[in-house]
Amino acid sequence: MPRKNRRAPEPVEAARVPQSAGPTWALGPGFDVRRVSSDKPYRCPGCDHEIRAGVWHLVVVPQDQPDERRHWHSECWRSELRRTRGR
Repeated sequence: MPRKNRRAPEPVEAARVPQSAGPTWALGPGFDVRRVSSDKPYRCPGCDHEIRAGVWHLVVVPQDQPDERRHWHSECWRSELRRTRGR
């Protein structure tokens, strides 16, 4: 039987990219938005599901209340913008 040579999975740390500004569609008045991948899980306020560690998502920070930052799935934040801000 022939032998299968499989590549070893790429280490998670090598795949990480530093924080970056959020996509232009995600920006809302009064909010700072960043796209991140974290080392720990968070709970999305839009769907109440867990955002697992290592998954790219958005961190939304109200400019007038920086302690009230929230971690959102990209699609949940897009829906929130449509629903509450008419975008």
